[in-house]
Amino acid sequence: MNFKITIKKILSNFYKKLSPTTQLNIHNYITSEESEKRFLKPEIFDAICFELRTRCNSKCNFCAASIQNEIRPDISMPFPIYKKAIDELSELNYSNIIIYHVNNEPLLVKNLSDYVKYAREKVPNAWIQILTNGKSLNNKNGEELLKNGINELSINIYSDNGKFEVPKNIIKFENEVLSKFYKKENIESTENNLNFINDEFKNKKKSKIFIYNKFKRSLGEILTNRANSSPNKKINKIPKLGFCFLPFSQFNVTVNGVVSHCCADFYFSNEMGNIQYQKLIDIWNGDKFVKIRNNLKNHSRDEETMCAGCDTFGVYKPRNIFKRILYQLTCYI
Repeated sequence: MNFKITIKKILSNFYKKLSPTTQLNIHNYITSEESEKRFLKPEIFDAICFELRTRCNSKCNFCAASIQNEIRPDISMPFPIYKKAIDELSELNYSNIIIYHVNNEPLLVKNLSDYVKYAREKVPNAWIQILTNGKSLNNKNGEELLKNGINELSINIYSDNGKFEVPKNIIKFENEVLSKFYKKENIESTENNLNFINDEFKNKKKSKIFIYNKFKRSLGEILTNRANSSPNKKINKIPKLGFCFLPFSQFNVTVNGVVSHCCADFYFSNEMGNIQYQKLIDIWNGDKFVKIRNNLKNHSRDEETMCAGCDTFGVYKPRNIFKRILYQLTCYI
């Protein structure tokens, strides 16, 4: 077993033995700086995530969207719904992240490059990211995505036996397509962060740096319980937690235009609004989002059923060294 994971499990087990009040106090101490300085007035989301099709082609045990767990109908987002959203982002001079992933595999969308092309033309300052398992990546769709202006391609390479080999289709893409668009010195790997756009990303965009990540992942990982939607992690007694940044940062849209309050709302059941009938900014500043954020600012998840049943830690890794140690202590695996 990985040494770091072993240490984290020991720390996590110790933390779980603390009283709920002590757990909450520690969590809120870690989050106080982030919640006060960064999230008090979220004028606009850090990332808008479009679920263009409700399908995935992987068998990850931790995800309800995987082949063996999926129960949703196979539906795709009509382009007019997407177009309305992008046009509004254009009016807002949006310069943060656009993602084509919530609980799905974006490369299963046959005309994905058309969606990307429209976004790049209308929202030229946005950072456009593709997060994929790479199974459906080939030279043709890869070249179309690069040609139409994506800034980042991050690939999760999954294994069920602990042995990781880069699939031939990905190697072929790297050698024959990626190398044609970018020189080695213009390709970087970075820590994947879906929810926080900062000056580093914007500077990379200006300097024409392309982010290309390959992450080794296990199909059998046990992550968070995702508000109890995760198939391999069900928790009856949720650890006592307070603040979470997700409703301050994400704007998740599914195929019919419904907006969820965060990515852990797998079935988009806690609807914040619908982009077909409302403006993005009106939904973002709407009463439902404001209520959730106010509860989280007060370090309370109990007011929202979904938040109360979620063990997502919901905090960026602190810069303070002592808080980082506590962060490792309190983040669940």
